[in-house]
Amino acid sequence: MPRVAEPDSPAPTLALGEVRTCLIQNQGALSTPASVALMQLIPGSPVSKVERPVRRVISPEQVTGIDCRLNIAREGRGRAIGTVLSHAVVTNGRVLQGSAHVALTPAEAPERREWRHYLRCPGVVEVVGSPNPNNILDGFLTDSTPARGVDLASISDRVIEDVQGSSKLDHRTPLRAGTGVVRWAATLAPDTVPTVGIVKSDVSNVHTIRLRGRPDDLPMLIRFCEEFALHEWLLTTVMDVIVARAEVDIERDRDPLESLLFALDQLAPLWMPPTYLSERMKVLWDGLEDRTHYTTLFKQQVTRVRDLRDQVKIRPPRRF
Repeated sequence: MPRVAEPDSPAPTLALGEVRTCLIQNQGALSTPASVALMQLIPGSPVSKVERPVRRVISPEQVTGIDCRLNIAREGRGRAIGTVLSHAVVTNGRVLQGSAHVALTPAEAPERREWRHYLRCPGVVEVVGSPNPNNILDGFLTDSTPARGVDLASISDRVIEDVQGSSKLDHRTPLRAGTGVVRWAATLAPDTVPTVGIVKSDVSNVHTIRLRGRPDDLPMLIRFCEEFALHEWLLTTVMDVIVARAEVDIERDRDPLESLLFALDQLAPLWMPPTYLSERMKVLWDGLEDRTHYTTLFKQQVTRVRDLRDQVKIRPPRRF
């Protein structure tokens, strides 16, 4: 479970994160023991895992120190000093995620302090200056690459690279699919009902979301963003990669059966909205579904995959 500020530390007021999702570079799905071995990114640190309803293995948190200026939208200046937490997630031995996140709290002093002060609160960054919180969130969500402020993209990318470069993988994949990016920002305040909203992004495969919740909701918000990123990647991969390519292949008299079966056997079973985790998580997902109808869209795409599979199976053999 991600760590947040210690009880005697100021409660965080904002949180930022980025999640990257891709297929793991291995021809076959990894077993639970293989996934656990792969997730041991820090020797001696425990790996977390759950088996049901979807198998999920999580690496230990890695700590990265940062000292940078914030990218502030509109007006204002601020400096972020502290540590970022990041970890990797393998779902069902097939899908890999790199997740980086940080909680923001106002600095107690106007000057930079010794690193041991910041290391006492892993995953917390102190903000020097008094920028408007909404300008911090907007600046982060619209930041460019490479980032001009808190660079969680590079940190989550590094987690992905550490895993994909492992000698435990054969570095082959059954499907060519891209990497999905979800960048998120949250406002944290006491007695706040969890809410989520999708922010328009003009960058392909990049989605940005804004959330609200209580400070003690932060672990739940981090998990929600990882689940959203997984499900967004599943929908995009099935719709824009597998179905789109299969339709072209059939038109050109090529056989797409292997990728269609991969979608049905390996990806479709991963669609498991996280409403079972907690009531507050259910509130967030239901709010998302009300606006996007993600589950309905995914079911439609799976139906289309089955139709294409059946079409391939019954078509007459090619004549040469």
